[in-house]
Amino acid sequence: MKKVLLSLLIGSSCFAQVFEKVSLLQSGANDKRIIIAVLGDGFTSAQQSSFVSSAQSTVNYLFTKSPYKEYKNYFNAYAVKVISTQSGVKHPGTATDVTEPVIPVSNPNNYLGSSFDFGVHRCIYSNTTNKVGQVLAANVPDYDITYVLGNSTEYGGCGGTYAFASLNSSSSEIVVHELGHSFGKLADEYWFAGSLESPNKTQNSNAATVKWKNWVGVNSVGVYPYTESPSWFRPHQSCEMRYLNQQFCSVCKEAIVERIHSLVSPVDSYTPANNATLNANSNITFTVNEILPNPNTLVNSWKLNGAILSATGNTITITPSQLNNGNNTLLFSVTDNSPLLKVNNHSTLHFTNITWTLNKSGLKVSKVTAREKGFSIYPNPTNGLFYIRAKQDFSKNVKVEIYDASGRLIPAKFELKDSSTLWVDIQNASSGSYVLNVVEDDQPIISQKIIKD
Repeated sequence: MKKVLLSLLIGSSCFAQVFEKVSLLQSGANDKRIIIAVLGDGFTSAQQSSFVSSAQSTVNYLFTKSPYKEYKNYFNAYAVKVISTQSGVKHPGTATDVTEPVIPVSNPNNYLGSSFDFGVHRCIYSNTTNKVGQVLAANVPDYDITYVLGNSTEYGGCGGTYAFASLNSSSSEIVVHELGHSFGKLADEYWFAGSLESPNKTQNSNAATVKWKNWVGVNSVGVYPYTESPSWFRPHQSCEMRYLNQQFCSVCKEAIVERIHSLVSPVDSYTPANNATLNANSNITFTVNEILPNPNTLVNSWKLNGAILSATGNTITITPSQLNNGNNTLLFSVTDNSPLLKVNNHSTLHFTNITWTLNKSGLKVSKVTAREKGFSIYPNPTNGLFYIRAKQDFSKNVKVEIYDASGRLIPAKFELKDSSTLWVDIQNASSGSYVLNVVEDDQPIISQKIIKD
């Protein structure tokens, strides 16, 4: 899940100061959560308590907004007390969309170089964003989301590589909107020529084939032309990405949830772990501790030696009579069945598996091997060519098996396209439903339904 910073930034982090870091939200271990880093700019050492208070307010507000509120348990957040020599946000007075100076021209010595007048007066950004990267590398190297709060009450903010916002009374809303850009990869739904094809912006006007086709006609989602450029279309008329103090439309919510799924697994931990020695003459309990959305929309399944078990919770007990002599494989799979998603066959787009291999020998089950892996299978339905992408690398000893509805193994071609991507070809198979099994190092790691058009 976690971000690997560019070596350039890591190499330059020795030039960035280490600042005090304050926890704003702690839901669990950092390596199992999406990390929000809030940096301050234009706050002197005497103003850091004000910065932390503002940072806490913006984080609290973010999690009142759907879909962040449903997935709050998936996040940790930290404030980094970046100390500036002087207070405030720069204002060169060079904007052309207003009659300058709207506010006094100023050039405070702030640490991150935040300034108004990037094209338009309200756009706060920095010409030295490498400093933001250096501060992150030195203080929160495992961050996934970041934004900078500039110490000014003038209305302003902008998105880009990093999101910036002022301390205006609308700052919490500005943060939500700008993170729509930098985290959700969303476009503005007011007209901005600088953004191109995005999850919520397109030049396809066909409701049957538009990228948000599954939402058309639901929750006021449609295909609406931009008045300023009618060859471009948006999904909604009053989304958070168009106006402040709105909610994200269904299309934007889905994009943010899918971004969350791409970064973090719903599995927090599991037992038993590797190298446990268990008594084969006693019941064995397996538990997966999950990171639950609110309300919980996770769907679980269990398979023992390929057979589906009736359990759907996060724990299961296996009796001695269920185990064969020799190797046994217990496979747990979890996906998210959120009503915020209408992605085709989402259960194969983002899912996480835990696989236990138990070798039953004599009176003990020994050599317990447990592995967690996240996968996506796409496209599904498929015309016969599809990919299996793992969040970790596959080993070289991997094979793909495809079974039809009668349980017959059908011919399939497959190859590793790169260390984490398998390419599969079943173009010669008839249309219908099939079961895809992937075996790695003689251990089943995937068992999923696929559909051949």
